[in-house]
Amino acid sequence: MKIGSILGSTRQGRLSPQVGDWVKEIADNRRDANYEIVDIADFKLPFLGEGTGHEPGLKAWSEKISSLDGFVFIVQEYNHSITGALKNALDSARNEWNNKAACIVSYG
Repeated sequence: MKIGSILGSTRQGRLSPQVGDWVKEIADNRRDANYEIVDIADFKLPFLGEGTGHEPGLKAWSEKISSLDGFVFIVQEYNHSITGALKNALDSARNEWNNKAACIVSYG
Protein backbone atom coordinates (compact mmCIF):
# COMPACT_ATOMS: atom_id res chain seq x y z
CA MET A 1 0.00 0.00 0.00
CA LYS A 2 1.28 3.46 -0.94
CA ILE A 3 0.31 6.44 1.22
CA GLY A 4 1.06 10.03 0.22
CA SER A 5 1.54 12.71 2.86
CA ILE A 6 0.30 15.81 1.06
CA LEU A 7 1.85 19.09 2.20
CA GLY A 8 -0.96 21.64 2.25
CA SER A 9 0.95 24.89 1.76
CA THR A 10 3.09 26.48 -0.91
CA ARG A 11 4.20 29.62 0.93
CA GLN A 12 7.82 30.47 1.66
CA GLY A 13 8.61 29.93 5.32
CA ARG A 14 5.88 27.31 5.69
CA LEU A 15 6.14 24.65 8.39
CA SER A 16 4.42 21.85 6.49
CA PRO A 17 7.73 20.24 5.35
CA GLN A 18 8.89 19.90 8.97
CA VAL A 19 5.50 18.58 10.12
CA GLY A 20 5.43 16.23 7.11
CA ASP A 21 8.89 14.87 7.99
CA TRP A 22 7.76 14.31 11.59
CA VAL A 23 4.62 12.46 10.46
CA LYS A 24 6.61 10.37 7.97
CA GLU A 25 9.16 9.42 10.63
CA ILE A 26 6.36 8.10 12.83
CA ALA A 27 4.56 6.41 9.92
CA ASP A 28 7.75 4.71 8.72
CA ASN A 29 7.81 2.75 11.99
CA ARG A 30 4.79 0.88 10.66
CA ARG A 31 5.49 -1.98 8.30
CA ASP A 32 2.09 -2.19 6.58
CA ALA A 33 2.56 0.58 3.98
CA ASN A 34 5.08 2.75 2.18
CA TYR A 35 4.85 6.47 2.91
CA GLU A 36 6.04 9.36 0.78
CA ILE A 37 5.80 13.11 1.05
CA VAL A 38 3.94 14.80 -1.82
CA ASP A 39 4.55 18.55 -1.97
CA ILE A 40 1.86 20.36 -3.95
CA ALA A 41 4.35 23.19 -4.55
CA ASP A 42 6.37 20.84 -6.79
CA PHE A 43 3.49 20.58 -9.28
CA LYS A 44 3.01 24.31 -9.94
CA LEU A 45 -0.72 23.84 -10.40
CA PRO A 46 -2.61 26.63 -12.15
CA PHE A 47 -5.58 28.05 -10.31
CA LEU A 48 -8.77 26.22 -11.20
CA GLY A 49 -10.34 27.91 -14.23
CA GLU A 50 -7.07 29.46 -15.35
CA GLY A 51 -4.73 28.01 -17.91
CA THR A 52 -5.57 25.57 -20.66
CA GLY A 53 -6.14 22.48 -18.54
CA HIS A 54 -3.20 20.81 -20.28
CA GLU A 55 -0.36 22.14 -18.13
CA PRO A 56 2.31 19.52 -17.33
CA GLY A 57 1.77 19.99 -13.59
CA LEU A 58 -1.89 18.97 -13.86
CA LYS A 59 -1.03 15.71 -15.63
CA ALA A 60 1.77 14.94 -13.15
CA TRP A 61 -0.55 15.74 -10.21
CA SER A 62 -3.27 13.47 -11.57
CA GLU A 63 -0.80 10.64 -12.11
CA LYS A 64 0.67 11.03 -8.61
CA ILE A 65 -2.74 11.01 -6.90
CA SER A 66 -3.83 8.03 -9.01
CA SER A 67 -0.71 6.09 -8.01
CA LEU A 68 -1.47 6.36 -4.27
CA ASP A 69 -3.80 4.19 -2.20
CA GLY A 70 -4.45 6.73 0.57
CA PHE A 71 -3.47 10.10 1.93
CA VAL A 72 -2.35 11.95 5.03
CA PHE A 73 -3.09 15.64 4.58
CA ILE A 74 -0.62 17.84 6.45
CA VAL A 75 -2.83 20.89 6.93
CA GLN A 76 -2.37 24.13 8.81
CA GLU A 77 -5.40 26.03 9.96
CA TYR A 78 -5.83 29.09 7.76
CA ASN A 79 -8.73 31.44 8.54
CA HIS A 80 -10.66 28.52 10.09
CA SER A 81 -10.25 26.43 6.95
CA ILE A 82 -7.58 24.98 4.67
CA THR A 83 -5.19 26.94 2.49
CA GLY A 84 -6.23 28.10 -0.96
CA ALA A 85 -3.34 26.10 -2.43
CA LEU A 86 -4.66 22.86 -0.91
CA LYS A 87 -8.25 23.61 -1.98
CA ASN A 88 -6.98 24.25 -5.51
CA ALA A 89 -4.97 21.00 -5.48
CA LEU A 90 -7.99 19.03 -4.25
CA ASP A 91 -10.19 20.54 -6.97
CA SER A 92 -7.55 19.98 -9.67
CA ALA A 93 -8.15 16.25 -9.43
CA ARG A 94 -11.51 14.57 -9.29
CA ASN A 95 -11.89 10.86 -9.85
CA GLU A 96 -8.36 10.27 -8.58
CA TRP A 97 -9.59 10.69 -4.97
CA ASN A 98 -12.41 8.12 -5.26
CA ASN A 99 -12.46 5.17 -2.87
CA LYS A 100 -9.23 6.08 -1.11
CA ALA A 101 -8.71 6.50 2.61
CA ALA A 102 -7.55 9.82 4.03
CA CYS A 103 -6.65 11.35 7.36
CA ILE A 104 -5.68 14.82 8.45
CA VAL A 105 -2.82 16.05 10.60
CA SER A 106 -3.66 19.64 11.44
CA TYR A 107 -1.50 22.23 13.14
CA GLY A 108 -1.69 25.91 13.89
